Amino acid sequence: MNGAGYNPPQQMMDRARFVLRAASLVGLLGMCPLPPAHAASSDPLFAQPAAALAHQIAALTGPGAAKLVLRNNSTLAMSELPVIRRMLESDLRGLGVSTGGNDSATVIRVTLSQNLQGGLWVAEVQEGTEVRVTMLAVSLAAPLSGSAAPSLTLRRTLLLSVPETVLDAAVFAAPGAERLVILEPERLVIYGRSTTALAGPGAPVAEWSVLQTIAIEHGRSFPRDLRGRIFAAQDHLFDAYLPGVLCTGSDTGGQLAVACAESDDPWPITSSQRAFYSGMRDYFTGILAPGNGMELPPFYTAADYPQPTGSAMLFSEVSGSVVLMENASARPLSGANDWGSDFAVVRSGCGSGAQVLVSGSGAATAGDTLRAFEIVGREAVPVSAPLNVDGEIAGMSTAAAGATATMIVRRDAPLRYEVWNVAALCN
Repeated sequence: MNGAGYNPPQQMMDRARFVLRAASLVGLLGMCPLPPAHAASSDPLFAQPAAALAHQIAALTGPGAAKLVLRNNSTLAMSELPVIRRMLESDLRGLGVSTGGNDSATVIRVTLSQNLQGGLWVAEVQEGTEVRVTMLAVSLAAPLSGSAAPSLTLRRTLLLSVPETVLDAAVFAAPGAERLVILEPERLVIYGRSTTALAGPGAPVAEWSVLQTIAIEHGRSFPRDLRGRIFAAQDHLFDAYLPGVLCTGSDTGGQLAVACAESDDPWPITSSQRAFYSGMRDYFTGILAPGNGMELPPFYTAADYPQPTGSAMLFSEVSGSVVLMENASARPLSGANDWGSDFAVVRSGCGSGAQVLVSGSGAATAGDTLRAFEIVGREAVPVSAPLNVDGEIAGMSTAAAGATATMIVRRDAPLRYEVWNVAALCN
């Protein structure tokens, strides 16, 4: 009989064999653990770095749910991102970190960036207001050993602590001695110390002593939020700027010869650029000299930042944004949302060679922070842990040699101003 529901014997046997084999396969899969999701990936190049970074992240988060955000600021093709993301998710899951928690209070932000030495993967783990960072150097051409990227350590050295207001400070070398020039609202104070006592390990550091005090006369009233800057000069020792006042200092071989006069000249902000300072405010107007055909919004701070293709300029705008100007084009800098208004660029020789030392944002009632960043493309990448600072960072400037920065810290109860030298050390 050949009805519609009839199945030939051969078909029934084949189907039975299929079911039996499938059941056997399921049983085997149940007994044997599945390999990692990236084991069969067509691109195993980043399997080891992904596993290493996952271990570093898990050490910061501990087991639990988290939200994973992945960004690409490198030359990697966008098609690589899903592969790398699957690797990270798989490795994190094996370490007890579930990345499916979009509503979790823990956020993991992984940025795939690079510098002159190669790839640099940066993971930021945010839990509430606390942010912890870990980094990994990644070869873009060959597998890595998976060791952590060389990071920076910020070291600060106290130069001076005084009860008077300090607007800026600069150290200048002289044969066998150093001079520390302090700019106050109404005077310049010149300190000196011998450098012969600084030679040799374990040698005592000579104390600063006051050499000169020069009053600054000015016909116009200063603004309440007063700022001032000291810049090394080419044909004399230094220029000190206050709103409406310019003081020049020359080395005569003994005491410094200092002359102050009223001036509305633009202040130097980079090696090749000047800007006009608002006489009754605490910021620059945005008008540059030479202007390069551009007028920026008002800003607090500016600095040169070396790039592989040349030099760019960083600006900390009054609005709170940080912009990077390159080739007459100014665009916002990503990753700088928590920067304060003060920063300085140092050429440490570590990492990409140059870093931005940045103060923390917000009120420093419980203390401020200092952190080093590198600029990759148009992204600010943290390359040091935050350095806690007791007090408020009131000013930052690049030291005369360019390898370190000078930091002014205001401390209350009792009121004191401290002058620190800050260096970025390679780890």
